[in-house]
Amino acid sequence: MQALYDSKFPILIQGETGTGKTSLAKKIHKNSIYRERPFVHCNLAGLSDSLFDSELFGHVKGAFTGAIENRVGFCDRVGEGTLFFDEIGDISLIQQKKLLQILDNGEYYGVGSSNSKIFNGRFIFATHRDLEQLIRQKKFREDLFYRLGGQAISLRSFSRRSYEEKFKFIEEKFGEIFSKYGIKTIGVSESCIESMANYGWPGNYREIDKTIELLVLKNVRRSIELCHLPERFAGNSLGEGELKRQVSTLERKIIINEVVNKGIGINKASKSLGISKTTLIAKLRKYGISGHTEKQKIRITAA
Repeated sequence: MQALYDSKFPILIQGETGTGKTSLAKKIHKNSIYRERPFVHCNLAGLSDSLFDSELFGHVKGAFTGAIENRVGFCDRVGEGTLFFDEIGDISLIQQKKLLQILDNGEYYGVGSSNSKIFNGRFIFATHRDLEQLIRQKKFREDLFYRLGGQAISLRSFSRRSYEEKFKFIEEKFGEIFSKYGIKTIGVSESCIESMANYGWPGNYREIDKTIELLVLKNVRRSIELCHLPERFAGNSLGEGELKRQVSTLERKIIINEVVNKGIGINKASKSLGISKTTLIAKLRKYGISGHTEKQKIRITAA
């Protein structure tokens, strides 16, 4: 990925609102050879076609009514840095054509100017929309999509993570916020993190960041407990025993489906589940699934 980060090849990031597209764009810039150059965040969604030109390419004094002075556009401002174009899926077909032109040859004109300029920076694009679906609906240019790279870096919503991933992420996020404010770790109860891991988080990572930051700031001198969570978390807490029981039940069903229903051998089943053969055999014993192996085949009777 480093070669991609250091190139001027356009990068497309796709993900639901709040999944961290802007954060990833900044991370790519910071870890590239352009890190000492400007990072310019450009969100032009909802602008008219005429204002699009002015914002992106700039304009000269007197170019249109209200143009009382020269304006430097985003393309000028970024220099040899990174221009982060947010919500690329929301711009009009006319604007898409203009963007395609600058991606093709790097040339652009300020509104009211006859002097061409060359874009020397690099583009990173982001969208919460499915661009391929928009192409089918004739709302997004297919040639522009391929000019953006034709394949996006997809960011998962928080809800698509496993419970273990959610728990670990929230735990680490508390640590980050403590560190941000120079606060010594004051403790967060396991039941509190469990409730947060079981919550739907419609605002994704952005909602998580703000919720945890507020919790820390409101409880700087005491351990953060389940009772300190906002009302929207009510009903999301599982007792430790109940949580383990549900996780074990789900794990048992998955293993039975792989080994019993599909009837595949231990080697294939372990690879499919992403665990070692030894671990799979141990789990078969743990959940009371009896059987024996013969030529790497297994016959099992579900308990």
